[in-house]
Amino acid sequence: MKLKFLFGQPAAGKSTVFRNFISSLGEGTVNKQGLVVWTEYPEDKVIVAGIYDEAVFSGTDRLSKGCGPKYRDWLKEKNSDPQYDDWTFYGEGERFSNYKFFDFFFEEFDEPKVYCLECDKETLDERNANRSNQNPTWRRGMETRMNNLRDKYPVEIVQQGFKIVPCAN
Repeated sequence: MKLKFLFGQPAAGKSTVFRNFISSLGEGTVNKQGLVVWTEYPEDKVIVAGIYDEAVFSGTDRLSKGCGPKYRDWLKEKNSDPQYDDWTFYGEGERFSNYKFFDFFFEEFDEPKVYCLECDKETLDERNANRSNQNPTWRRGMETRMNNLRDKYPVEIVQQGFKIVPCAN
């Protein structure tokens, strides 16, 4: 299985990138196994983590904060299943943006593609104004965390307007 993952600061536009990506795919089926929620797009051989709808916080922001270990086990199982050899797993967001997940991505998958979405401060401030539960101290902590991941791992820095395209299968 291939892996493509997008991370960045809160309000950088990760879920928007994913909504645009998902709109380019065929028919999907939402699945749930305990804390693990994903959508399979068989025609495109794509699996997307999270719940994408019109809610302000969608994507992986809707997942349980404790879902990490379950997702790693689930991904390991899918990655070892020959049925998914030519599929790609796509994920984004804070739930997977930590050292445990990044170590897992780079150990478990052959040549994972990890992108860091950067956004100018003015746009971040404008978007964060609509998110009352994300105070400035928390946002600074998240900025530090994302910068540390960006600096430690082999990631590609991308800017606003970035588009994810399905892998060639």
